[in-house]
Amino acid sequence: MNISEVLFQTAKEMPNHAAIVFRNEKITYHELSDKVKEKAAGLRKYGITNGSHVGLMMANKPEYVIAYFSLLAIGATVIPLNPTFKENEITYILNDSDAVALIVDEIGLGEVQKAHKSLSSVRSIFTLTKTEAYVAWEEVSGEPANFFIEQKNPYDNAQIIYTSGTTGKPKGALITHGNLGWMSETSADLLELTKEDRVLVVLPLFHAYAKLQGLLICLLRGATIYLEERFIPDVILQKLADNHISIFLGVPTMYTKFIHSPKIKELDFSSLRLAGSGGASLPVEILEKVEEEMGVQIGEGYGQTESTVMISCFPSDIEKVPGSVGVPVPGIELQIVDPNGREVPVNEVGEIIFKGPNGMKGYYKKEEATNETIKDGWVYTGDLGRRDERGYLYIVDRKKDMIIRGGYNVYPREIEEVLYTHPNIVECAVVGESDPVFGEEVAAYVVTKSEITPDEIASFCKQQLAYYKIPRKIYFMKELPKTTTGKILKTPLKKK
Repeated sequence: MNISEVLFQTAKEMPNHAAIVFRNEKITYHELSDKVKEKAAGLRKYGITNGSHVGLMMANKPEYVIAYFSLLAIGATVIPLNPTFKENEITYILNDSDAVALIVDEIGLGEVQKAHKSLSSVRSIFTLTKTEAYVAWEEVSGEPANFFIEQKNPYDNAQIIYTSGTTGKPKGALITHGNLGWMSETSADLLELTKEDRVLVVLPLFHAYAKLQGLLICLLRGATIYLEERFIPDVILQKLADNHISIFLGVPTMYTKFIHSPKIKELDFSSLRLAGSGGASLPVEILEKVEEEMGVQIGEGYGQTESTVMISCFPSDIEKVPGSVGVPVPGIELQIVDPNGREVPVNEVGEIIFKGPNGMKGYYKKEEATNETIKDGWVYTGDLGRRDERGYLYIVDRKKDMIIRGGYNVYPREIEEVLYTHPNIVECAVVGESDPVFGEEVAAYVVTKSEITPDEIASFCKQQLAYYKIPRKIYFMKELPKTTTGKILKTPLKKK
């Protein structure tokens, strides 16, 4: 099976049904299917074939969907990148993934140009804007009649999603065609998704959550995707009402901003039957206010990159419990274990581990890290949680020191490495600080050689890090707390 077949099958069944609405223009399933076939045939002319690793670095637009399915159809493995990544981030991921090509839009083009000289395996760069140096995406074209789908088995890689941790450089999670196929069918069933649904997707498609819940399952069931490039609270609320949206996918930060918009009281959201929240825990107060003002239930769940998307959720037939992230998705086994891997009693805290068709194959070229994470078929999440008497899961703490800012995962080690390159910084430690809007904010504690301003440090970080990773809180210290062996202690720095 090739996961791209979900699009072509739906295009056969309902060719004239709207697949995507973007800037008020509709693209039917037939039109989308034909465009994907044309680009897939064109990519083959440039040597992109079965097994090729290709970076995809775009904001939300139809071209993203077309490129994604074109690559999958010809058997390529997709490497999604955030279009706001900086030169060093782009270089590391493309080199580590052995990418042979990159498709990039105008947002990331400048940083890609800076990174180009350091890209070790990339042979072709396709751009949405014409440049003398690269191939224009509009020139990538072939005859749809010559199109064929490369057959894949469930264990073949479909995408490599880069995640990271406190132990080093980002790691590429291998997500297979089987992972995506099973997760798409299961998620579509849980959401009771149909061709009548209108799904507004403003979450970035490079994110695993948006790609599966906002793209794959919609095309599987023939729903219509209302694709948005930017999250502007008033604008999105207006579009939810005007377009009679039935499903909205968000992160806690979006809902926090919704409740502070006057439009939430002015508009009619009666068409909205479900709002999803992922990426971080949604405060109960925010959840209750949104449900009251918009008249919609918010479906919370829990997952991570290594789980394709979901591990637990609230199916429609069980009672919702505020503060919980639900029960294991049907077909997934879940345990809470102690440091020795033994299951702990009810309501005791331990590490969350899971097993199921959603578990990643491993980390690309990182056997040791894979063996540390996957043991006897169980994926160790690194997250702490507990389960109550009914089996409901509660998240107690996040993976090690990871920060979740507005639904984005931020990894302190990566930011610290950038800070340490500043000539005036002697020591630093990055932690998450509670924030009413973003859930957590990035805070940096620094020891400097001489006087320097927070703005200077932030400006330095902006040159090397995506916007959401830049420390907004900067504290100056004479020295950082340490253990007797000299290891920096972060716990005393964390503000509740």
